[in-house]
Amino acid sequence: MKISIIVAAYNVENYIEKCLDSIITQTYKDLEIIVVNDGSTDKTQEKINAYSMTDKRIIIINKSNGGLSSARNEGLEIATGDYIGFIDGDDYISEEMYEILLKEIIENKCEIAICAVLKVYNTYTEKDSFINRSKVLNKKEAIQALIEENYIKHYAWNKLYKAELFTNIRYPEGKLYEDIFTTYKLFAQANKIAYSNKIGYFYNQRQGSILRSKFNIKKLDCIQAFREFKAYIDSTTPELSYLLTWRINLSIINSLLDMLKSESMYSNCNFNDMGRNITRDIRKNIPFYVKGSNIPLTFRILSLLSLGGYSFMKVLFKTPAIKRILLKKSTQLS
Repeated sequence: MKISIIVAAYNVENYIEKCLDSIITQTYKDLEIIVVNDGSTDKTQEKINAYSMTDKRIIIINKSNGGLSSARNEGLEIATGDYIGFIDGDDYISEEMYEILLKEIIENKCEIAICAVLKVYNTYTEKDSFINRSKVLNKKEAIQALIEENYIKHYAWNKLYKAELFTNIRYPEGKLYEDIFTTYKLFAQANKIAYSNKIGYFYNQRQGSILRSKFNIKKLDCIQAFREFKAYIDSTTPELSYLLTWRINLSIINSLLDMLKSESMYSNCNFNDMGRNITRDIRKNIPFYVKGSNIPLTFRILSLLSLGGYSFMKVLFKTPAIKRILLKKSTQLS
């Protein structure tokens, strides 16, 4: 049984060698390694070419830059494996990852298998998508776990899928949060999904954080993705809809927070119209933010501040004390 591994690579010259080394040394050998160079402008292509000369399993696609979804979709178009896996070109995997995932699928007669993740920072690591025991879930259990995002998350890359699941599914091009748009659709086609608590995927936390990146309208794709997910849940398992209402509301207020951070830290940012619209949405749901369970204190406070309007919050976030806090957190996360 062949596994097609699709590697999306864009300007990852400092990471791609470790990524490819971790793939070609897999204990499971029947691999088709499709590396999609998504218009890199550094030495990524050169390094990929060198690896293809030493391992005939590597297939290279060179294309103009189109984003992560575009790169994955290009790989899906030519994949010939019985199973599909994804890896981002700046990450790497354990040598037994695909052997473990394939074994989970076969022994448990599943369509998807998932492994635990280790986030890798400059000076420390952190377990992610992790619980203490492995388990097998039915479709409803898996989708609920995906909504709650405790140990099963939307990530495309810590999973192995039966190739047939992608017959009519592709990643949305031109969107951020492409995994949120897509993973639930794959889960919806599965009868059973296996989770292994063995760490298989190493998620590299590259320098530069969300706090330091300017907010742009594409980040609102997260809200759209969760709303589309909720529309599916409303029609299939409406008893779980409340969980996605929670996700949507938190995505909205988190977007507001990102806007305010950007306007505070960058002089050329102005999100007045967008900020006012989001602020109005938040004010309509004040009881949710103030009285709801598991709402971060920051969001509770921000929801109350929204009563003063976006202009008021902008002024507040530009005060020296708040700016110092934001800059300190930005430094800590990089």
